Amino acid sequence: MDIFIELAKYLGPLIVLLIAVLLILRHFSEKEKHQRKYETIQANNKIITPVKIQAYERIILLLERIKPDAMALRLQKNNLTAIQMQILLLGTIRKEFNHNLSQQLYITNSTWETVVSAKEQVSKLVNLTGTKMEKGANSGDFVRAFIEMYNDLEKKPIEYSISVLKKEALLFFGM
Repeated sequence: MDIFIELAKYLGPLIVLLIAVLLILRHFSEKEKHQRKYETIQANNKIITPVKIQAYERIILLLERIKPDAMALRLQKNNLTAIQMQILLLGTIRKEFNHNLSQQLYITNSTWETVVSAKEQVSKLVNLTGTKMEKGANSGDFVRAFIEMYNDLEKKPIEYSISVLKKEALLFFGM
């Protein structure tokens, strides 16, 4: 029995010391794991931040390029009929949008929905303008009517979408 008491005198503190060492090692291991995770996030942010900024820029550029007056100036051709101009504008909107589809990865879903909505509203306005054209109308007539109809809108979808993008970008970058 004395042997067990002697063993307990030596093993008791040794077991307590072993448990303390294990707890300390576990703490340092967790701390090291969190530090590595933080460093990985920091490294990723250095790569992702410029890409995210570029995405906001590209989406704003998309919206500016499908703005009625900008499209009209860029695509104005006097030898086209109103129907040909309508088809050209719709094709341009679709092409610009499809070229920037991947940018949705870098913005929130609600902001992307705003961009999609702006694109759809401009496309609908192109089609609405087409329905109001007389038979012999040319591209100049179409463009004038298209820009007037857009300017008559109370809430302009392109400008609204750009303001939403800017607000989101400012929130993301802490400005």
